[in-house]
Amino acid sequence: METTKSNESHDSYRITLFDVVLVALILLFSIGVIVHTKLGLQGQSSKVAEASVYHEGNLLKDVKLDKDQEFHLLDGRMLIEIKEGRIRVRESDCPRQICVNTGWIQYPGESVVCVPYKVLLEVKSAGPPLVDAVVY
Repeated sequence: METTKSNESHDSYRITLFDVVLVALILLFSIGVIVHTKLGLQGQSSKVAEASVYHEGNLLKDVKLDKDQEFHLLDGRMLIEIKEGRIRVRESDCPRQICVNTGWIQYPGESVVCVPYKVLLEVKSAGPPLVDAVVY
């Protein structure tokens, strides 16, 4: 028997310089998009925003978020706090306290809803919004 070495062709793929450059460009592009988005959101939050307070669909008041303040709604049943450009429901005597547990909101498009009292806090920006949706 004669032993011969057979030339087996391997179907494995070898990494080339083109592959390395392509992956590096994709990573740089992705990082650039993330940084641009983050800088855009920071620029948006630095503008003086305002919040609208609604009760049963009717606008109760518009408040600027640049001045720290507190005010009561619904004959003292709900306390709204504005501090450092953010707004929240600080206290409420509603049953589940979901509006209180929502916490601070500061970016245009964010909102706090109290269903039992039919109250809505919504942050609005002075200019056109940079982001059309907020996802958590």
